[in-house]
Amino acid sequence: MGVRFKDAIIESIKETDTKRLKLLKVSSKSDGATLTIELPEALSSRFNVKDHVDVVIDSKAIPKGEQARLYGEGTVFRRTETKGLEILGSLGGLRVVLGIAKPTSSQSKTFSSNTFYIVIT
Repeated sequence: MGVRFKDAIIESIKETDTKRLKLLKVSSKSDGATLTIELPEALSSRFNVKDHVDVVIDSKAIPKGEQARLYGEGTVFRRTETKGLEILGSLGGLRVVLGIAKPTSSQSKTFSSNTFYIVIT
């Protein structure tokens, strides 16, 4: 089933050192998860601080992803399971960091392959 955050909140949208890139930070307190993703200005303009969003991450293509505010295919670079689950990856060449405090086995399995799909609605 993958990773699903219901009612996550966009905590911040910050400038990065790279021109025209924004750093979007999403967190879900109920799921104990945080997602930090670099996005170009054109894509980050679809989001506002304190917006409530749903995030779905899976190892297979997600149906109806084209209707989301953000849909993409990413690559896993590093997977660490020391204090929860931490994933370092990229989405279109831009950095993605995902942290889950208490991951389930199905959430961990989602990142066993090198590819993941993400939808933010």
